[in-house]
Amino acid sequence: MSLKLFNTLTGKKEVFALINPPNVGLYTCGPTVYNYAHIGNLRAYVFADILRRTLEYNGYAVKQVLNITDVGQLTSDADEGEDKMVKGLRREGKPLTQEAMGELGEFYTQALVEDLRSLNIELPHEMPRASKHISEDIELVQKLEEKGTAYKTNDGIYFDTAKFPEYGTRGGFKLGDLKEGARVAVNVEKKNPRDFALWKFSSGEIGFPSPWGKGFPGWHIECSAMSRKYLGQPFDIHTGGIDHIPVHHQNEIAQSEAAYGVPLANYWMHSEFLNMPEGKMAKSGENFITLQTLKDKGIHPLAYRYYFLQAHYRSPINFSWEALQAAQNAYMRILLGVAKIVKSSKEKQDSVFEEKLRELMNDDLDTPVAVAYLNQILRGETAPVGISLIRCFDAVLGLNLIPEGTKLIEEMNAIPEDIKKLASAREDARLQKDFTKADALRAKIHSAGFEVMDTDSGPIISKRNQRLSSS
Repeated sequence: MSLKLFNTLTGKKEVFALINPPNVGLYTCGPTVYNYAHIGNLRAYVFADILRRTLEYNGYAVKQVLNITDVGQLTSDADEGEDKMVKGLRREGKPLTQEAMGELGEFYTQALVEDLRSLNIELPHEMPRASKHISEDIELVQKLEEKGTAYKTNDGIYFDTAKFPEYGTRGGFKLGDLKEGARVAVNVEKKNPRDFALWKFSSGEIGFPSPWGKGFPGWHIECSAMSRKYLGQPFDIHTGGIDHIPVHHQNEIAQSEAAYGVPLANYWMHSEFLNMPEGKMAKSGENFITLQTLKDKGIHPLAYRYYFLQAHYRSPINFSWEALQAAQNAYMRILLGVAKIVKSSKEKQDSVFEEKLRELMNDDLDTPVAVAYLNQILRGETAPVGISLIRCFDAVLGLNLIPEGTKLIEEMNAIPEDIKKLASAREDARLQKDFTKADALRAKIHSAGFEVMDTDSGPIISKRNQRLSSS
């Protein structure tokens, strides 16, 4: 079955056509490293990882680039406010120097890498830092000047959107509300409210030399320059969160095409929001939750990955702790089922099942149906399967099913007998609907340092937070 992907650029699913088979260039918009990634940010990286795994499952050779923005992104989409990295320096009481900014960026970059590893996300082949690619930014801005699509103001060099007639007309790329005088400050020197900064001047210690004076690159120019350097132009697929569509990705397309006369990328793919009860999660809001927060609450990172996979990447997810705990329970049940297959099964090819899995993933990464299919297999609703099929599910879903399932069984076998007896007594109380007694026994198990989880196959006991060590 052909691989079909939803292309935001055209607003429809399309059969994936490579530029240079079997090679695929994949660019993922990365973070601004002025703080930890929150659990909403991480959805975009899990999505990109599922995409990469599906491409690799189809036999393509993928080169993935994820940029690290360590300078240049301002607090407003309209190129106003302070640099977010400066905001991070102020928050942490660090000096406003280039050296301190570099240290801040490297600290949060390494924190991101640890989050990616915890979620079993394949690390990108390249993670270029924006601050190390200033010369490429300058070259691109100069190219735009030569084409007559850039102009100078007192605070920087701007892209003239009027010189790019297709701006804001591409398929699913809806323009955000950037009306000046309301949401954003008025810049009287801009020819059009939507004109955006290619280079911003700086009078402070933080800045880089350029033909126009000391300053730093615009946020959008960085992605255009780095993606072109590492993947060429055009490349195959550009991914990011849905919030990037109206401004950041719109501007990337405009400046790259205006400079070089060819598309930046052929396919643009976007993941939806993770919504909190208070709304979209943001680093500046009260609903800022990190992966470490989940770990501290006893949630395994791979259970969180499973939580994402239950929804299609183009569907918003409304976060709740109850739904997350249910996802963890479901993930643990899957591990038990997988462990039984590993223990009793031989290596064999399950070509019909494997082809069904490929069919689901090739339909625009249909992870919810793929997960349901996996559960159906593990419940014994199909013919018996072998270990090779589980490895196929692992290859595309990235849930570490075989090693994690085996570890879970080992942990359960190592539970002390007195804890097992408490769990058995609690299960009897539950069956007799004596929930007061069941809750008391659960509390006793918990105080002894263990967790008990109820499943259709009986209780699962594990040491509290022990399973987090495997992440």
